Amino acid sequence: MCASNALVYAFGMAGASILCGTDLTSAGTRAVDLAIAAAQAFGVRLDLIHVLDDADSWWPESAELQAEAEAAKEDTTRYEKALEVELRKEQHRCAAAGVECEAFVVRGRPWRVIPELAQERGSFLITIGPYGSSGPRSVDSRGRTESVIGSTAERVIRVADRPVFVATGERPIPNGLQGTKWFVGIDFSGSALSAVAWAKRAAARVHGELHLANVVIPAGGEDKPDEERTWRQVLRDQSKLEAGLKLAEYAKEHAPEAQIHQVVSPDYAAHALCKAAEEIPADIMVVGTHRQTVLGRLFVGSTATRCLRIAPVPVLMVPEAAP
Repeated sequence: MCASNALVYAFGMAGASILCGTDLTSAGTRAVDLAIAAAQAFGVRLDLIHVLDDADSWWPESAELQAEAEAAKEDTTRYEKALEVELRKEQHRCAAAGVECEAFVVRGRPWRVIPELAQERGSFLITIGPYGSSGPRSVDSRGRTESVIGSTAERVIRVADRPVFVATGERPIPNGLQGTKWFVGIDFSGSALSAVAWAKRAAARVHGELHLANVVIPAGGEDKPDEERTWRQVLRDQSKLEAGLKLAEYAKEHAPEAQIHQVVSPDYAAHALCKAAEEIPADIMVVGTHRQTVLGRLFVGSTATRCLRIAPVPVLMVPEAAP
């Protein structure tokens, strides 16, 4: 099912759902908050899961070690039951918010199980948390601190064939996403068109606003008085004008109701987009992911990945629609 049709399916047919994977940490709580809001907005069921990673669950067959193996298995079983208790608390929170919810603990590799369950259960959207608000940080080449996205979140985004809502940022999530502002960064690619289609339908569903933005990286240095302008600056101004016209035509064709923003910045595209989103201020960022070839499915793209690290609000990652 292509991305644009999946949202229509979710809005128009019974049985559609959102799958939320939680690690039962503070980041997992925010992921559940986002999933509840999305389920309220789209009027669908919520499937809440915690994946118990059993990658290291190897039990020795040696007769001498059977007692130790059985004890380890028993400990794992007790741990799983404890996790189920915690997950039930989140399920009760969903029910209190008026969202139909099923909750279960499953075993496996999280990055593999979550996309597979989304397919099996007819989930049109996956919601997950990032590494965690207290997780490690990195510093970019300009000395700015960025969050490090966890390997599970990164792998789920790469593997999943449907949009993934990542609960980044710390800004409160509006109840039911009502009246929210959806900010889409576009580069005029196929994946950007899928992102626009999703954001357009979602914004209409919650009586929100749609914003489209394109980043133009200037060339030729700083602005100077007209008499000192160089040919590079003339060329830059011409490229800005052409990019602006292209953005206007794009919006007219695909989302005439959207507000458009041309972001001129020498910074990384992701930083420029996030800054523009903060100034609006947007509630949701929407980014398309490039998956044009079999090899391309392994790479999300530098702009999309960096947006996950620095976005002040949740980011909806929309894979390019299948041809």
